[in-house]
Amino acid sequence: MDNTGVYVSALQESLQKKLEVLTDLLKLTNEQGKILSTQEPDMDRFDMIISEKDQLLQTMTTLDRGFESLFAKIGNTVRENKYQYQQQIAEMQNLIRSITDTGVQIEGQEHRNKAAFQNYLTGARKEIREFTANNQTASAYYHNMANQHQAWQSYFVDQKK
Repeated sequence: MDNTGVYVSALQESLQKKLEVLTDLLKLTNEQGKILSTQEPDMDRFDMIISEKDQLLQTMTTLDRGFESLFAKIGNTVRENKYQYQQQIAEMQNLIRSITDTGVQIEGQEHRNKAAFQNYLTGARKEIREFTANNQTASAYYHNMANQHQAWQSYFVDQKK
């Protein structure tokens, strides 16, 4: 294969882009954590971050598919000539380590965010239950008060004839 060097460079580039995407994902995941740690979380921004993360994950899936197909094409050639591509292989190994480390950081932050989000949901559900109970109590009170006056009762204490 004449183009093996070009393909190896493409593999490196793909790994570099994947690391960039993962770094962006980590930043967004950390931002979600900051949002959830506030007293009144900005859930609109939280939703926007979810959309941004979805786009990044789609990009990463595309990069992974491209990497896998390219590696399937030249993997054997690179293994057979590993001394010729030793420096590039070492750089790719470093990139893979960085990708793995970043992935672990994202996973850890996602677990913390999940716990914080569960706490937020628990509090929101409690507020909804309290609001519903208060609303039912107020409704029952007003309904009861509206039925206090009977048609035969007079509003006036004194009646002049």
